Amino acid sequence: MITVITGAANGLGRALALASHERGEDVLAIDLDAQSLETLPTKWIALDLTSADAAARIASESPISRIIHSAGISGTGPFESIPAEHHARILALNLEAPVAITCALLRAQAMAPGATHAFVGSLSTYTGYPGAVSYAASKDGLASFAASLRKSLPDGDHAACIFPGPMATNHAARYAPDNSEKTVAARQSTEEAAALILKGLDARKAVIVPGGKARLMATVCKLAPGLAGRLLKKALYEKLTEPRL
Repeated sequence: MITVITGAANGLGRALALASHERGEDVLAIDLDAQSLETLPTKWIALDLTSADAAARIASESPISRIIHSAGISGTGPFESIPAEHHARILALNLEAPVAITCALLRAQAMAPGATHAFVGSLSTYTGYPGAVSYAASKDGLASFAASLRKSLPDGDHAACIFPGPMATNHAARYAPDNSEKTVAARQSTEEAAALILKGLDARKAVIVPGGKARLMATVCKLAPGLAGRLLKKALYEKLTEPRL
């Protein structure tokens, strides 16, 4: 049986692919970046997840025991400063592609009995994300999709949503306004996050918030969303004077 991981060339997706491989799983890593994929010790496919044939291509790799939708992009800065086509691209990759792929897998009966559909969301679900509005919309949609899907899957199948905190990734460095040594050092390693995520998936958790800092952030956001929003606006939005795509 196969474990499929999207966005596996870099960051959290790569850490999940390596950790799953080390556990003895038959991993299929998917990303656009073929050059990075070919350094993985797993089977891989260079694939644009937003292409018309992507869902069918993945569905052909049955039986799939677990799929983790980790691929994602962002765009930070004042909402109106980001081109409309980039907002559309964020929604297409982060939300529409996982929905289309899930539909194709279920229609093709490509999932093994008791399989898991896992989706990497964002802590923005708990409070909003000023400075990354369309990214937050895509991740909030993904969280709602996972929660609703869970109630409609065949008996024994599972769906989970993952809400990681800030991680030491190229993705974070690309979109964040602050990449000082102190800030980067405070970010969670992808290896730690991947280990906690796989542990949560093994336990069939519906919601996975990997790590103490991420759980603390989620708690603050849930209990004091107004305060969390103001802090995020000050720490992120007010520092993003130019769009980062």
